[in-house]
Amino acid sequence: MRIEFTGDGIHLPDLDLWLDPRSECRRAWISHAHRDHAGAVHQEVFGTAETLEFYRLRHEGALENSTLHAVPYGQSWELAGARLTAYPAAHILGAAQLLVEWRGERLLYTGDIKLRSPLCGRSTEIVRADRLIIESTFGLPVFHFLDREPARDRIVSFARQCLEEDRVPVFVGHELGRGQEIAHVLGQAGVPFQAHPAIAQHLPAYAAAGFPAPGWSLYEGDVPSGAALILPPRLRPALTTGNRRVRVAYVSGWAALDNARARTGAEELIPYSDHADFEELMALVKAVGAEEVDVVHGYAEAFARILTLRGWLARAPQRARLEQRNG
Repeated sequence: MRIEFTGDGIHLPDLDLWLDPRSECRRAWISHAHRDHAGAVHQEVFGTAETLEFYRLRHEGALENSTLHAVPYGQSWELAGARLTAYPAAHILGAAQLLVEWRGERLLYTGDIKLRSPLCGRSTEIVRADRLIIESTFGLPVFHFLDREPARDRIVSFARQCLEEDRVPVFVGHELGRGQEIAHVLGQAGVPFQAHPAIAQHLPAYAAAGFPAPGWSLYEGDVPSGAALILPPRLRPALTTGNRRVRVAYVSGWAALDNARARTGAEELIPYSDHADFEELMALVKAVGAEEVDVVHGYAEAFARILTLRGWLARAPQRARLEQRNG
Protein backbone atom coordinates (compact mmCIF):
# COMPACT_ATOMS: atom_id res chain seq x y z
CA MET A 1 0.00 0.00 0.00
CA ARG A 2 1.37 3.39 -0.95
CA ILE A 3 1.61 5.95 1.86
CA GLU A 4 2.51 9.60 1.28
CA PHE A 5 3.69 11.66 4.26
CA THR A 6 3.19 15.36 3.56
CA GLY A 7 3.04 18.63 5.42
CA ASP A 8 -0.74 18.51 5.07
CA GLY A 9 -1.14 15.04 6.55
CA ILE A 10 -0.88 11.39 5.56
CA HIS A 11 -2.32 10.32 2.20
CA LEU A 12 -3.26 6.83 1.03
CA PRO A 13 -3.42 7.40 -2.76
CA ASP A 14 -4.76 3.93 -3.58
CA LEU A 15 -7.89 4.82 -1.57
CA ASP A 16 -7.73 8.59 -2.12
CA LEU A 17 -8.03 8.84 1.66
CA TRP A 18 -6.26 11.34 3.93
CA LEU A 19 -5.55 10.61 7.59
CA ASP A 20 -6.12 13.65 9.82
CA PRO A 21 -5.38 16.15 7.02
CA ARG A 22 -4.62 19.76 7.96
CA SER A 23 -5.99 21.21 4.73
CA GLU A 24 -9.26 20.71 2.85
CA CYS A 25 -9.44 17.47 0.88
CA ARG A 26 -11.97 15.24 -0.87
CA ARG A 27 -11.99 12.32 1.57
CA ALA A 28 -10.69 12.26 5.16
CA TRP A 29 -10.46 10.00 8.18
CA ILE A 30 -10.60 12.04 11.40
CA SER A 31 -9.13 10.09 14.33
CA HIS A 32 -10.45 12.56 16.92
CA ALA A 33 -11.77 16.10 17.15
CA HIS A 34 -8.81 18.11 18.44
CA ARG A 35 -8.08 21.15 16.30
CA ASP A 36 -4.73 19.88 14.99
CA HIS A 37 -6.45 16.78 13.60
CA ALA A 38 -9.90 18.13 12.72
CA GLY A 39 -9.26 21.77 11.88
CA ALA A 40 -10.23 21.70 8.19
CA VAL A 41 -13.54 21.20 6.37
CA HIS A 42 -13.56 18.25 3.93
CA GLN A 43 -15.97 17.02 1.29
CA GLU A 44 -16.33 13.54 2.81
CA VAL A 45 -15.42 12.64 6.40
CA PHE A 46 -15.23 9.33 8.25
CA GLY A 47 -15.05 9.18 12.06
CA THR A 48 -16.83 7.86 15.12
CA ALA A 49 -20.18 9.36 16.07
CA GLU A 50 -18.66 11.26 19.02
CA THR A 51 -15.85 12.63 16.89
CA LEU A 52 -18.29 13.83 14.24
CA GLU A 53 -20.48 15.48 16.89
CA PHE A 54 -17.51 17.50 18.10
CA TYR A 55 -16.47 18.12 14.48
CA ARG A 56 -19.89 19.61 13.70
CA LEU A 57 -19.69 21.85 16.75
CA ARG A 58 -16.21 23.02 15.78
CA HIS A 59 -17.28 23.83 12.20
CA GLU A 60 -20.83 24.95 12.88
CA GLY A 61 -22.44 26.33 9.73
CA ALA A 62 -19.58 25.29 7.45
CA LEU A 63 -20.47 21.66 6.69
CA GLU A 64 -23.46 22.08 4.37
CA ASN A 65 -21.54 20.58 1.46
CA SER A 66 -19.80 17.88 3.51
CA THR A 67 -20.87 14.25 3.81
CA LEU A 68 -20.18 12.78 7.25
CA HIS A 69 -20.03 9.01 7.85
CA ALA A 70 -20.30 7.86 11.47
CA VAL A 71 -18.52 4.53 11.91
CA PRO A 72 -19.02 2.33 15.01
CA TYR A 73 -16.06 0.70 16.71
CA GLY A 74 -15.36 -2.77 15.41
CA GLN A 75 -17.68 -2.65 12.38
CA SER A 76 -15.84 -2.78 9.05
CA TRP A 77 -16.76 -0.94 5.86
CA GLU A 78 -15.50 -1.07 2.30
CA LEU A 79 -13.74 1.78 0.54
CA ALA A 80 -12.03 1.66 -2.86
CA GLY A 81 -11.38 -2.06 -2.55
CA ALA A 82 -10.06 -1.87 1.01
CA ARG A 83 -11.61 -2.99 4.29
CA LEU A 84 -11.50 -0.38 7.08
CA THR A 85 -12.24 -0.81 10.78
CA ALA A 86 -12.16 1.67 13.68
CA TYR A 87 -10.94 0.67 17.15
CA PRO A 88 -10.87 2.65 20.43
CA ALA A 89 -7.77 4.75 21.09
CA ALA A 90 -8.57 6.13 24.62
CA HIS A 91 -7.26 9.62 23.79
CA ILE A 92 -10.48 11.62 24.14
CA LEU A 93 -14.13 10.68 23.77
CA GLY A 94 -14.61 9.20 20.30
CA ALA A 95 -10.90 8.83 19.48
CA ALA A 96 -10.17 5.87 17.22
CA GLN A 97 -7.42 3.93 15.53
CA LEU A 98 -7.96 2.98 11.90
CA LEU A 99 -7.08 -0.45 10.49
CA VAL A 100 -6.81 -0.54 6.70
CA GLU A 101 -6.73 -3.99 5.07
CA TRP A 102 -5.73 -3.89 1.42
CA ARG A 103 -4.46 -6.72 -0.79
CA GLY A 104 -3.35 -8.83 2.15
CA GLU A 105 -1.63 -5.99 4.01
CA ARG A 106 -2.77 -4.62 7.38
CA LEU A 107 -1.95 -0.97 8.07
CA LEU A 108 -2.78 0.52 11.48
CA TYR A 109 -2.93 4.28 12.06
CA THR A 110 -3.24 5.07 15.78
CA GLY A 111 -3.93 8.79 15.71
CA ASP A 112 -3.36 10.14 19.22
CA ILE A 113 -3.52 7.21 21.61
CA LYS A 114 -2.84 5.97 25.13
CA LEU A 115 -2.65 2.47 26.58
CA ARG A 116 -3.59 3.20 30.20
CA SER A 117 -7.32 3.32 30.97
CA PRO A 118 -8.64 6.89 30.61
CA LEU A 119 -10.64 8.80 33.20
CA CYS A 120 -13.41 8.97 30.58
CA GLY A 121 -13.97 6.85 27.50
CA ARG A 122 -13.15 3.36 26.26
CA SER A 123 -9.78 1.71 26.74
CA THR A 124 -7.53 1.11 23.76
CA GLU A 125 -7.90 -2.17 21.91
CA ILE A 126 -4.72 -3.84 20.70
CA VAL A 127 -4.81 -4.46 16.94
CA ARG A 128 -2.25 -6.56 15.10
CA ALA A 129 -0.83 -5.11 11.90
CA ASP A 130 1.99 -5.45 9.37
CA ARG A 131 2.72 -1.73 9.28
CA LEU A 132 2.12 0.80 12.04
CA ILE A 133 1.82 4.59 11.97
CA ILE A 134 2.04 5.75 15.59
CA GLU A 135 2.18 9.13 17.30
CA SER A 136 5.06 9.98 19.66
CA THR A 137 4.02 13.15 21.47
CA PHE A 138 5.82 11.89 24.58
CA GLY A 139 8.27 9.51 22.96
CA LEU A 140 11.20 10.03 25.35
CA PRO A 141 12.07 7.90 28.43
CA VAL A 142 11.71 10.92 30.73
CA PHE A 143 7.92 10.79 30.37
CA HIS A 144 6.10 8.55 32.85
CA PHE A 145 2.44 9.17 33.72
CA LEU A 146 -0.01 8.24 36.44
CA ASP A 147 -2.58 5.48 36.06
CA ARG A 148 -6.25 6.40 36.17
CA GLU A 149 -6.96 5.85 39.89
CA PRO A 150 -3.85 7.65 41.26
CA ALA A 151 -4.63 10.56 38.94
CA ARG A 152 -8.23 10.64 40.15
CA ASP A 153 -7.08 10.62 43.78
CA ARG A 154 -4.59 13.43 43.21
CA ILE A 155 -7.22 15.65 41.54
CA VAL A 156 -9.81 15.11 44.29
CA SER A 157 -7.32 15.44 47.14
CA PHE A 158 -5.97 18.74 45.81
CA ALA A 159 -9.47 20.16 45.35
CA ARG A 160 -10.65 19.20 48.82
CA GLN A 161 -7.52 20.46 50.53
CA CYS A 162 -7.84 23.84 48.83
CA LEU A 163 -11.51 24.20 49.71
CA GLU A 164 -10.83 23.27 53.35
CA GLU A 165 -8.29 26.10 53.44
CA ASP A 166 -10.80 28.52 51.86
CA ARG A 167 -8.70 28.61 48.71
CA VAL A 168 -9.85 28.21 45.09
CA PRO A 169 -8.46 25.13 43.32
CA VAL A 170 -7.97 25.94 39.63
CA PHE A 171 -7.44 23.06 37.23
CA VAL A 172 -5.98 23.74 33.81
CA GLY A 173 -7.59 21.49 31.23
CA HIS A 174 -7.90 21.51 27.46
CA GLU A 175 -11.24 22.60 26.03
CA LEU A 176 -11.96 19.10 24.72
CA GLY A 177 -10.72 16.05 26.57
CA ARG A 178 -8.89 16.71 29.80
CA GLY A 179 -11.25 19.50 30.84
CA GLN A 180 -14.20 17.09 30.77
CA GLU A 181 -12.17 14.35 32.45
CA ILE A 182 -11.36 16.65 35.37
CA ALA A 183 -15.01 17.72 35.50
CA HIS A 184 -16.17 14.10 35.64
CA VAL A 185 -13.74 13.29 38.46
CA LEU A 186 -14.76 16.32 40.54
CA GLY A 187 -18.46 15.74 39.91
CA GLN A 188 -18.33 12.08 40.88
CA ALA A 189 -16.45 13.01 44.08
CA GLY A 190 -19.09 15.57 45.04
CA VAL A 191 -16.75 18.53 44.66
CA PRO A 192 -18.65 21.62 43.38
CA PHE A 193 -16.96 23.36 40.48
CA GLN A 194 -17.36 25.92 37.74
CA ALA A 195 -16.43 25.20 34.13
CA HIS A 196 -15.40 27.73 31.53
CA PRO A 197 -17.92 27.85 28.62
CA ALA A 198 -15.36 26.38 26.19
CA ILE A 199 -15.18 23.31 28.44
CA ALA A 200 -18.82 23.30 29.53
CA GLN A 201 -20.13 23.08 25.94
CA HIS A 202 -18.78 19.53 25.67
CA LEU A 203 -20.01 18.25 29.04
CA PRO A 204 -23.43 17.11 27.68
CA ALA A 205 -21.74 14.83 25.13
CA TYR A 206 -19.61 13.26 27.86
CA ALA A 207 -22.67 12.84 30.09
CA ALA A 208 -24.58 11.17 27.25
CA ALA A 209 -21.66 8.75 26.81
CA GLY A 210 -21.86 7.73 30.48
CA PHE A 211 -19.44 10.22 32.05
CA PRO A 212 -21.59 12.84 33.81
CA ALA A 213 -20.21 15.69 35.93
CA PRO A 214 -22.93 16.55 38.46
CA GLY A 215 -22.79 19.68 40.57
CA TRP A 216 -21.21 22.09 38.07
CA SER A 217 -22.08 25.64 37.19
CA LEU A 218 -20.94 27.94 34.43
CA TYR A 219 -17.92 30.18 34.99
CA GLU A 220 -18.91 33.76 34.16
CA GLY A 221 -15.72 35.66 34.92
CA ASP A 222 -15.46 35.89 38.71
CA VAL A 223 -13.32 33.66 40.90
CA PRO A 224 -15.80 31.38 42.72
CA SER A 225 -16.11 30.82 46.46
CA GLY A 226 -16.47 27.31 47.82
CA ALA A 227 -15.96 25.71 44.43
CA ALA A 228 -13.19 24.57 42.11
CA LEU A 229 -12.64 26.05 38.67
CA ILE A 230 -11.65 24.43 35.37
CA LEU A 231 -10.08 26.74 32.78
CA PRO A 232 -8.49 26.31 29.35
CA PRO A 233 -4.70 26.87 29.43
CA ARG A 234 -4.92 30.15 27.51
CA LEU A 235 -6.96 31.82 30.29
CA ARG A 236 -5.08 30.71 33.39
CA PRO A 237 -2.40 33.46 33.58
CA ALA A 238 -4.85 36.36 33.42
CA LEU A 239 -7.04 34.94 36.18
CA THR A 240 -4.57 33.42 38.57
CA THR A 241 -1.47 35.64 38.49
CA GLY A 242 -1.15 37.50 41.80
CA ASN A 243 -4.42 36.13 43.22
CA ARG A 244 -3.58 34.73 46.65
CA ARG A 245 -6.91 32.90 46.97
CA VAL A 246 -6.05 30.73 43.97
CA ARG A 247 -3.99 27.54 43.82
CA VAL A 248 -3.29 26.01 40.43
CA ALA A 249 -3.05 22.32 39.51
CA TYR A 250 -1.39 21.42 36.22
CA VAL A 251 -2.82 18.12 34.93
CA SER A 252 -0.73 17.22 31.92
CA GLY A 253 1.92 14.92 30.53
CA TRP A 254 4.21 17.94 30.51
CA ALA A 255 3.93 18.01 34.32
CA ALA A 256 6.43 15.13 34.29
CA LEU A 257 9.24 17.52 33.32
CA ASP A 258 11.55 18.95 35.98
CA ASN A 259 10.89 22.53 34.88
CA ALA A 260 7.09 22.21 34.83
CA ARG A 261 6.54 24.19 38.03
CA ALA A 262 8.73 27.10 36.95
CA ARG A 263 7.26 27.08 33.43
CA THR A 264 3.60 26.99 34.46
CA GLY A 265 3.52 28.61 37.90
CA ALA A 266 1.40 25.70 39.15
CA GLU A 267 1.63 24.59 42.78
CA GLU A 268 0.41 21.06 42.11
CA LEU A 269 1.84 18.96 39.27
CA ILE A 270 -0.24 15.93 38.24
CA PRO A 271 1.47 13.97 35.43
CA TYR A 272 -1.63 12.51 33.82
CA SER A 273 -2.12 12.68 30.06
CA ASP A 274 -4.52 11.70 27.29
CA HIS A 275 -1.42 10.55 25.36
CA ALA A 276 0.73 7.50 25.91
CA ASP A 277 3.95 7.92 27.87
CA PHE A 278 7.21 6.34 26.69
CA GLU A 279 6.57 2.96 28.31
CA GLU A 280 3.07 2.80 26.84
CA LEU A 281 4.35 3.65 23.36
CA MET A 282 6.95 0.89 23.58
CA ALA A 283 4.31 -1.56 24.79
CA LEU A 284 1.97 -0.59 21.95
CA VAL A 285 4.62 -1.08 19.29
CA LYS A 286 5.48 -4.49 20.69
CA ALA A 287 1.83 -5.57 20.99
CA VAL A 288 0.90 -4.51 17.43
CA GLY A 289 3.77 -6.60 16.10
CA ALA A 290 4.29 -4.60 12.91
CA GLU A 291 7.33 -5.22 10.73
CA GLU A 292 7.56 -1.51 9.84
CA VAL A 293 6.86 1.48 12.11
CA ASP A 294 6.35 5.06 10.93
CA VAL A 295 6.51 7.60 13.75
CA VAL A 296 4.67 10.94 13.54
CA HIS A 297 4.12 13.93 15.85
CA GLY A 298 6.12 15.02 18.86
CA TYR A 299 9.50 13.36 19.43
CA ALA A 300 9.17 11.38 16.20
CA GLU A 301 12.81 11.33 15.17
CA ALA A 302 14.08 10.44 18.65
CA PHE A 303 11.48 7.72 19.20
CA ALA A 304 12.14 6.22 15.76
CA ARG A 305 15.85 6.11 16.59
CA ILE A 306 15.15 4.35 19.90
CA LEU A 307 12.98 1.78 18.12
CA THR A 308 15.69 1.22 15.53
CA LEU A 309 18.30 0.62 18.24
CA ARG A 310 15.95 -1.95 19.80
CA GLY A 311 15.49 -3.90 16.59
CA TRP A 312 12.51 -2.41 14.75
CA LEU A 313 12.48 -1.05 11.22
CA ALA A 314 11.38 2.45 12.20
CA ARG A 315 11.51 5.94 10.68
CA ALA A 316 10.07 9.43 11.07
CA PRO A 317 9.02 10.08 7.45
CA GLN A 318 6.78 13.09 8.02
CA ARG A 319 9.51 14.93 9.92
CA ALA A 320 12.02 14.14 7.18
CA ARG A 321 9.60 15.37 4.49
CA LEU A 322 9.00 18.62 6.38
CA GLU A 323 12.73 19.17 6.79
CA GLN A 324 13.27 18.63 3.06
CA ARG A 325 10.50 21.06 2.22
CA ASN A 326 11.75 23.73 4.62
CA GLY A 327 15.43 23.22 3.74
